[in-house]
Amino acid sequence: MTPPWSATRPALGTWVKVPAPEVVEILVLTGLDFLVIDGEHGAFDPRTLSTMISVARGHGIPAFVRTAGHAPRDVQPALDAGAAGLFVPHVDSVGIARKVVESCRFPPRGRRGASPNTRAGAWGRIGSKDYLARGEDEVTLVAQLESPEAVADADRITEVAGIDAVFIGAYDLAVSAGVEPGGEAAQALVRGAEDRCQASNRTYGGVAFSGAQAGELLDRGHRFVMVGSDVAFLGGGARETVSEVRG
Repeated sequence: MTPPWSATRPALGTWVKVPAPEVVEILVLTGLDFLVIDGEHGAFDPRTLSTMISVARGHGIPAFVRTAGHAPRDVQPALDAGAAGLFVPHVDSVGIARKVVESCRFPPRGRRGASPNTRAGAWGRIGSKDYLARGEDEVTLVAQLESPEAVADADRITEVAGIDAVFIGAYDLAVSAGVEPGGEAAQALVRGAEDRCQASNRTYGGVAFSGAQAGELLDRGHRFVMVGSDVAFLGGGARETVSEVRG
């Protein structure tokens, strides 16, 4: 499955934090371009993760997984389950970026474990050559830049072979820098990351908390934007209705 974004068409996604396949069924009907199942901050067991990826694939929408870390044990379950790609948190240096590629790509580029008898291998129905090619060509690897060190090294991180795009994690970036999230200093860090990505002509995306903010990011060259989450949509809708009823 190719990335949902391109040079001519940006894409909108959202975080999925509730471990329930029905959440995926609901969100695929909203017009979103892709989903990111949040394995870093959500309580997902391997069985539920696999089922949610399967539901998304059945509806023809790419399901990415944000992994808990960089190690092979963090990335292997999502890859075997057929995720469209991975968002890997805290890629703070070019050295970490190389280790991420090693964990996620098959040899000779990396050290990903191979098993065609998985959803990623069509349960053994495709040949080894096609299975290995799909793992290299159809798995989109997104490195998250979430610290001042990552921003400073962004041009080198984006040049690591095997990294397809970067995600500018504005909230973690602000927290790690010790500045107010959403404030001027935080925005300066985000724009610094954007500048470095543009200079190296690499695909990048970010996070927005409103439609207007998403539009601003797209105008600044973001090819994909994360808007809200299942939890935010559920809580926001409930609060709005309760407030309206109580006048």
